[in-house]
Formats: sequence, C-alpha cells, structure tokens
Amino acid sequence: MSALIRRLKEMPAHLRRLRLRWRLITVRKVLYLPHLLSRQEKRLMLLLIVGVLAGSSGLALRTYISLTHPVPAAAGSYTEGVLGTPHTINPLYATRDADRDLSRLVFSGLLTYDGNGTIQKDLADQYEISPDGKTYTVYLKKNVMWHDGKPLDADDVIFTIHAIQNPQYKSPLRPNWQGVDAEKLDRNTVRFTLRAPYAPFIENLTQGIIPRHLWEGIPPDTAILHELNTKPVGSGPYRASRSQQADDGSFVWYEVMSNASYYRQGPYLKTIRLQFFDADTPMLQAWRKGDIDGFGPISTHNATELPQDKTSLLLIRMPRIFSLFFNQKKNPTLQDAKVRAAFAYLLDKNTLAREATLGGGIVTDQILPPFTGMHGTSTVKTYEYNPDTARGLLADAGWKNIGADGIREKQVRQKGKTEIQRLQITLATSDWPELLRAAAAVRKMAHDVGIDVVVEQHTFNELQDAVMHPRNFEMLLFGQVYGYEPDPFAFWHSSQIKDPGLNVALYANKKADKILADARRTADTGIRAQEYEGFMGLASQDLPAIPLYTQLYLYVLPADMKGVSISKISLPADRFNNVNLWYRKTKRAFF
Repeated sequence: MSALIRRLKEMPAHLRRLRLRWRLITVRKVLYLPHLLSRQEKRLMLLLIVGVLAGSSGLALRTYISLTHPVPAAAGSYTEGVLGTPHTINPLYATRDADRDLSRLVFSGLLTYDGNGTIQKDLADQYEISPDGKTYTVYLKKNVMWHDGKPLDADDVIFTIHAIQNPQYKSPLRPNWQGVDAEKLDRNTVRFTLRAPYAPFIENLTQGIIPRHLWEGIPPDTAILHELNTKPVGSGPYRASRSQQADDGSFVWYEVMSNASYYRQGPYLKTIRLQFFDADTPMLQAWRKGDIDGFGPISTHNATELPQDKTSLLLIRMPRIFSLFFNQKKNPTLQDAKVRAAFAYLLDKNTLAREATLGGGIVTDQILPPFTGMHGTSTVKTYEYNPDTARGLLADAGWKNIGADGIREKQVRQKGKTEIQRLQITLATSDWPELLRAAAAVRKMAHDVGIDVVVEQHTFNELQDAVMHPRNFEMLLFGQVYGYEPDPFAFWHSSQIKDPGLNVALYANKKADKILADARRTADTGIRAQEYEGFMGLASQDLPAIPLYTQLYLYVLPADMKGVSISKISLPADRFNNVNLWYRKTKRAFF
C-alpha cells in the first residue's frame, strides 16, 4: 500500500488531490473508492492495476519457465497403417509383419535393440557371457508384472524357450534354439548353454516371452489355434485393448492401450491403433483423409509428395536385399544354368533400381548384406550388363528360333511328339508399386533378348500364404531382411527348404550348407566374414537367385511425434523397439 502511495506522490499536480483523498479513506471505505474518483481518475487507476497485475504475472511466468522444463506427458494417441493382417499375435508364431508389429508392442524380450542397432537390456537387469562364448547367464528385473497382474519370473522364460524347442508347438523359430540348453538357476536367473560358440545368439535373447501360467494348460498341438493368439497377455509397454474384425474374421484394426505397470520409462502414448490394408494405395488414401497418422514403408516417389509441415519422414537403414529368386522345380527351364546366367546378364541393375525406387535404390551384386570385415570382391562372380552375352547363352541352351512375337522357341520331344516350346516364365511379386515397377523392368529387359516374362501380382497376404509358403512360383521378386547379426542360415541352408523355413529358392549345396553351419558357430568375426564370402562365391556360381538392390526403409510419422530415434532396424517391427519413449504431448516439470 505504501508503495502505491509513493507512486501517487510522483504523479502530476492535477492528481495530487488524489493523495489528500487517499488519507481520508479508511479500510471500511475502500469499497467506496470508485465513488470518490473522477472518470479520468478511474481510468488511470484501472490502467495502474492492470499494469501491476500484468507485470506480476509476467514475472511469475518467467520464473516458472526458468525453474521447469518440458517433459513427455502421458496423453495422446497414434494410429498407423500396416500392410497385411495379423493372425497370431504371439512371439512363438509371428512371421508376418502385422503379427510381429503387435507382438512387439505387447510382449517383452530379455534384451532388445535401440534405434541405432545397439543391444540393450529389457527384462534383463544384467547378463554375462562366458569367455568361451558358450554360456549366457541372464539376471531378470524383479519388478516385472504380466498384464493380468501376475509376476514374471524365470519359469516364464524357461517355459517359452522349451515351447519353441518342442516340435508339437510347430514354432517356426525352433531351428534358432536347437542345441541350446535353457535352465533356471533361481527365481530371477536363467542360464543358456550352447554346444558351440554362436555369436549371433545374443539376438536370440530378444525373443518375446509368453506367460507360463496361461499357456501351460493348453495342449501344445492346438496352441496355435488358441484365442490367446488374438487376445494376448504380455509384459510389454502396451496391452491388448479392443479390435474390429471383418465378416471373414480378419482384423480391420487392432488397438492397444498403455501398460500402467510397465517396468521401464513410459509409455506415454495412451493408445496405439494399427489399421490394416491389403495394398499401399488404400493405405496412402487413408492417410490423406486423416484416418491414419503414419505408415511405412513408403516409396521414394510418394515420399517426395508429403507435406513437410505435417509429417516427419525417417530414412532407416535396413539389411534388406531385393532379389530375383528361381524355383527350378516349378519350371524345368530354370534348371539350365545357362538360362539363369542369361537372366544375370540381361538385367541392367542400375536402370532397374532407378525405375523401381524412383531414385532410392542402391545396386548390389552381393546376395548377403555387408558384414563386419566382409569385402565381397574376391570370390563373388559379377555379371556385368550385357544383353548380347545373354542372347548367346540362350542360343547355347537350345533357344535359337525367334517367333513372330520376338520370343525364343525350341523344339522339344514329349510323349513321342515333337512340339514347339516358347521361352515363357512366370514372375510372382507383390502389388507394392515399387516391386511392380521392378517386375515391369525385368519383363522388358527379358523381352529384349527373347524371354517372355509373365508378371503375376498378389496382395501382400496372398504372396505370403499362396505363393511363398507353398513355394508356388517359377520366379519371385521379393526382399529378404537379415538380422542385426546377419545369419543367412534360415534363408539358404537346405534344411530350410520346406515351410516354415525361408529358403524360398530351394537352394541345396553341400559345401554351402557346411559353410553356413560353420559360420554361425564361429565367434571370431573375421573368420565369419571369410566364411560368408565363401558362401557368396558359391551362390554367385550356382545362381539360385540374382541380387538386385537394397533400399532404405522410409517411415512416415506425424510431425508432432517426439521421442523417436531410429536409424537402423532389422525387421519392420523393430521400429517399435523404443515405442515406450514416443510422445505427442508435453507438460512442464521442475528441474
């Protein structure tokens, strides 16, 4: 009050009488102050009060800001478009991307990888590797709960691994755990013992763990049919919430909600909804309408059309190689090494990669992704683009006559009759625009040397279920994704020829089998690199497939999504490895 009076004393002469009136004012008369002032005095008094309040508020705000900082808030939601639909949301069975995506949100592993491809502890509090590389001891966190409130302990870990190893469960992951002895040391400690050192085994420990108390009463031979595969209970950052299914039973969308008892930081997003599509065109349309907030992957061409003020485009490295695979059993013509070699020479990979990815492809002659210490030049046979060489090889293989349509022919004798056979081969691929452009380029280049390539396009689910799993194709244009620790065993060893193995080219070579088996048992990265170079040398001679190009994984997120740090992934689902740190809203907290 005294400060106010002093300010009044400093006012001009025409306001001095206000000071005299002020002395006459008692506490009881304060309420009558407006009646003692003139209109001009009232206006000045109001301005003075407003100024004092504004100055005080500004000072308080600046002080609050200086003492606090923005932090993620547990609020907001996110909807993402995904190609394909889930069938088994269970880390024992998840082989489709949609299954892996939801499994990654719902379940936890002992270890995980961060966005830079560096191993991190998840359920594990600590872990140790013996000097000989054969024993891995993992100490579990003690505060982990399943989504139904039951505690997670070593029994759950052992049950999960034994289930994978049990052939009755029919888990496609069984080959990864053969020869591994898993044992419980105490409630929070497990030990894995390998018959021989296996450096990539560290990646095995990212395996999602399932709850023993829910699964142990389910017969192993019917486990894959149980409703827990679509209503999962895990220990991850998100728990199954609700979903919508179409008339045929397939999921239209699936929503998960944040796990309030999660043992790590976050999660901050309250809900995440995955909306499923058969092709990228309707998915892109849904994004433009605002039905989804993000999606991936996106083609380089479509990425250039994204509004930068509304989106965040992540360019993520991925050990993925797109190749042309041959199925020699489906089409006997491909059993001729000269015909396969002709394909290797007729393909202009630079043009193909440029047209397919609209500038985003990186040509490769290696059937495996780069590995530490690997040079890929000493043993790998390269096939420089030379259509004349391709024509000569086809002629040597007996395809000499050229029909009216420009396609090569030859006479073959079947069942006592001589017939004219056209050089026609069917190429199966996804309806993903990038792969369709690549297939069109292959078709044109093959036609130029006299081969009729008939392109069959399939939806993502059709390609997996009706083409790749039953090996129902003559040629296949698709991509292989390798792990953080590249282990090509599952893709190229002859034991993986039958589904659920991933050797879609049906490649069988005893020398190659030995190399792949020896390399995965070798802890020395230098020796492993030499082994893989030897394998690539054999594969480049046998030509079970022709490597074409690699590409970045282009991932679209909303511009306001924060906490995302991803530069390298192995599988598309790995984009969710640190999803617990993502957020769209903030609040202020004191330092």
